[in-house]
Amino acid sequence: MDGIGIHRAWISLRVATDVLPLLVDACSEACVQALPTPPDGYVRTPHPGGPGIDQPTADYA
Repeated sequence: MDGIGIHRAWISLRVATDVLPLLVDACSEACVQALPTPPDGYVRTPHPGGPGIDQPTADYA
């Protein structure tokens, strides 16, 4: 289909007592931006992955 593309993004979401990394295949950038916010301590926005992603620092206070 012309004009239709997959917008891939990684997101971390809580499932029961764990936080899982999930790969999303969204239909548009608007759908990617509508994804839920990850829990504290994880990358705050959907991202493409890779070594250039800045992970939040752990707060072990």
